[in-house]
Amino acid sequence: MASFRTDKNKQDSFIPGVLWTDNNGQPINAHGGGVICVNGVYYWYGEHKLPGRSEAEFADGGVHCYSSKDLYNWEDRGLVLSVDYQDEKSDIASGCILERPKVLYNERTKKYVMYFKLYPKGTGYDTGYVGVAVSDSPTGNFVYSHKFLGAGSEKGSGDFCMFKDADGQVYHFTVRKPDKAFCAGKLTDDYLYPAGEYKVLEGISLHTEAPAVILHNNKYFLVGSGSSGWKPNTARSFVSDSAIGDYTELGNPCTGINPHNQMNEEKTFGGQISYIIPVEGNKDDFIAMFDIWKPEAPIESLYIWLPLKLDNNKLTIEWHDKWNLSALPD
Repeated sequence: MASFRTDKNKQDSFIPGVLWTDNNGQPINAHGGGVICVNGVYYWYGEHKLPGRSEAEFADGGVHCYSSKDLYNWEDRGLVLSVDYQDEKSDIASGCILERPKVLYNERTKKYVMYFKLYPKGTGYDTGYVGVAVSDSPTGNFVYSHKFLGAGSEKGSGDFCMFKDADGQVYHFTVRKPDKAFCAGKLTDDYLYPAGEYKVLEGISLHTEAPAVILHNNKYFLVGSGSSGWKPNTARSFVSDSAIGDYTELGNPCTGINPHNQMNEEKTFGGQISYIIPVEGNKDDFIAMFDIWKPEAPIESLYIWLPLKLDNNKLTIEWHDKWNLSALPD
């Protein structure tokens, strides 16, 4: 298998869809993740998958963190939140499902707040919680705090993103269970709980999963996937003048083909959107993060990072075999 090595020879470009290794030459283990930037350093948080286990065998071991100053070369910062191997009654006891972690920094409380999809051990996918963990540092350790039910539903919510608006308000964007309507609701000032009712976002298609939201030139752009389990499907995108809508559908933002698996834009290159990274220092530069899921061996799942281009109300994510930030494709 081709690899994107960062241990011996520092990289100066992205090579999507191949094995990506850290400073120790080990495969990066941060799936379904997100990235924040603190004082010029990027921190990538993602699902830590356990070796030798399939998704059916509960492969989630917690949340892994990596750091980088250039987005190409990543240093292993270790497991910053582990599942609990001691207390079987813990919400995050080993055997739980812990997915799609994201982190925000709260300027008022001076805390880093981590969120993740949480299905406690033995409960399956019936009721979806949002798990919350807190740290004083971006590299942890994060301490599990609590869980909450989102979307105003007794069955909770599924895939989500946490979006901080220009005024500092944080919104929980998520797909509601069990009807799969797409909703958004505000979080409290400490970022720990929902602040009130959720609103179904007009214009967002039913069964929209894996949402990622950015604000650019006073427009809110949302990219998501359809709903087909671990199998790839067609991406979808939307735009609005307000965080809570109404939204207008823009269609599939992807174009091109992944030469490593021969999957084109109709299958999102074999991937699913996870997050959109705003590149520090240039308000017009964004990176779309995708995961190529391998549920039979999730630790071997791969990453696709591609430039996201915004032109007026048009959003495009074009495949590139190799690219870098200093020469972003037009």
